[in-house]
Amino acid sequence: MKYYLLLCLMCCKLTFANECEQATDSCAPIGEWKISLAVGAGVYTNPLHGGDNTPLIVIPQISYYGEKVFFENNTLGYSFFESERFIVSLISQLNHEKAYFTSWHPQNILIETAGGTLELSSGDSDSDSVVSIKDVSNRRWAIDAGFQLNWFINQATDIQARILHDVNSVYNGLNGQIELTRTLRTEQLPNTAMSFSIGTNINSKNLVDYYYGISKTTDPNIEYSYQGKASISPYFRLVLTHQLSERWRVKLNIKRLFLDDAMTDSPLVKDDYINTIFAGVSYDF
Repeated sequence: MKYYLLLCLMCCKLTFANECEQATDSCAPIGEWKISLAVGAGVYTNPLHGGDNTPLIVIPQISYYGEKVFFENNTLGYSFFESERFIVSLISQLNHEKAYFTSWHPQNILIETAGGTLELSSGDSDSDSVVSIKDVSNRRWAIDAGFQLNWFINQATDIQARILHDVNSVYNGLNGQIELTRTLRTEQLPNTAMSFSIGTNINSKNLVDYYYGISKTTDPNIEYSYQGKASISPYFRLVLTHQLSERWRVKLNIKRLFLDDAMTDSPLVKDDYINTIFAGVSYDF
């Protein structure tokens, strides 16, 4: 279902990756659970005031792909249309914005190997104002559901697009994602693969306002209020994998998400980026 990308190694002859011959990061046998455990060192940064970075020491990866139903970490899906190059699925997952307000979220455990401006609505603007997550009301868990499109351009390149809505009416809005992945492998280093992804996260006004806005109604102890607008936050991800044996691999995962002004203008937010960095070894059960 999901191909992980391999980026070109300098000064090496590149070839497209062959079709899946065994369970790897990019594919898994149909009808079988795939469970792996990565151990190493890394961090998942939290951009909010009062929010703690998540150390990445042990990272589980869980997935299952049936004929139609699939599960991958935080995503449950059903593929209702498949062709040689396209797959269209219904999916459901926990919204990841909640992860910055609590440590108990799959986004902080099952790491991927996948607003406009907030305006001062009353009172004077104060760019030095800082609000901690401890100062605002609890942000609820949202369950998103919607459609996912996978377009396999060729064996080395794919595009994934998602459009989701919260089905439990937490923020009453939409979020989407589009990602381009390029996968290449070298003949000189057949056990080593690099992947590179570029993409963007798109959040509706209601989503940004719920998680990053400040309201007199919900946060009465704060003197001012901010209202969110729609956001577009681009990102890139680089993954390097070296196969040591049938079950053991060395992995390096680097991702940076650049937050839109719709989020960074909020007094809740201290950083304009989110980093995910991990290096370690992985074992496939």
